[in-house]
Amino acid sequence: MDPILVLICKDMNGVVPDEIQVIPYGTEIDTPKGKFTLDDECAAAVIAEFGTHKNQMVIDYEHQTLQGTEAPAAGWITKLINKGKDGIWAAVEWTAKAKTYITNKEYKYVSPVFLKRISDNRVLRLINVALTNQPNIDGMVPLVNKAGDITIKINKEESTMWKELLKKLGLAETATEQDAIAAINKIETDAAAAKGAVVVANKSVLTALGLAETATEAEITGTIMAMKQSHTQVSALAQELKTMKDALAVKDATDAVAVAMKEGKITPAQKEWADAYAKADLAGFKVFVSKAPVVVPLDKIAGNESPAGVVLDDVQIAVNKQMGIDEETFNKYNKKEK
Repeated sequence: MDPILVLICKDMNGVVPDEIQVIPYGTEIDTPKGKFTLDDECAAAVIAEFGTHKNQMVIDYEHQTLQGTEAPAAGWITKLINKGKDGIWAAVEWTAKAKTYITNKEYKYVSPVFLKRISDNRVLRLINVALTNQPNIDGMVPLVNKAGDITIKINKEESTMWKELLKKLGLAETATEQDAIAAINKIETDAAAAKGAVVVANKSVLTALGLAETATEAEITGTIMAMKQSHTQVSALAQELKTMKDALAVKDATDAVAVAMKEGKITPAQKEWADAYAKADLAGFKVFVSKAPVVVPLDKIAGNESPAGVVLDDVQIAVNKQMGIDEETFNKYNKKEK
């Protein structure tokens, strides 16, 4: 049989819990009687072994059951519960006498006894749990809240209230009752410490805000809110400026296309393409216009008509075809004077 390891739980503060932590979760947990490991695989094995017994497991006083002396029960373990990273817990039915001892703080700790494998220190089986005042180690999860003797008993899987509470406390939905209790305790502690106190912020932050190291919470909050308001106004002005610049860019592009058409550098059939080009890259469009040949005679552009007229010969037909100008469009802008 592997060596027996005795563990404890923290101060119960006068409240009788109906669930207690019996083996903490962890790897190579150090104790005066050697190290042990309880991982997911170990927890499942311990609980499975517990389930093979029909009788409930006793919680006695000072491990008297293992000493062979008179050993009255302090309570009975009805079920073992795997709480993941919180380790193995036990559902307990206490005797009236044990409840009195615990309420009066005459017994403050629990001490489980279990078997571990020598080769790798892995926990194999829970043997016994006892009330004791001589614990070997400290560090297991507190059984009850230390501030106000408040216990939280909510069905986490079914209650939206529980999820909402965890959200308000800034905890994940997977948080345990102990996590919630610890968060509540911290809020109470922080509130008490902050009452009437001056907020001390990081020196570099205060410098960036232009405040003295002795700045109060109100000064810090007010400064941040003012900066936030300024940022909002700047963002609005920046958006307004961008809208104006975009509108001007569209106007400049439209004007450039109009000038190019008046100069005969693009045809009416090319206008849609030219508009898109000029809006996307005005500088590039202007370079194109400066290098492009005149494809529509200036004296035949609307507003620049000449009485001479133009004869639609083979050369003109070929030019029109290359530029994508149909005969109807050409005739529209190349009418002869009557």
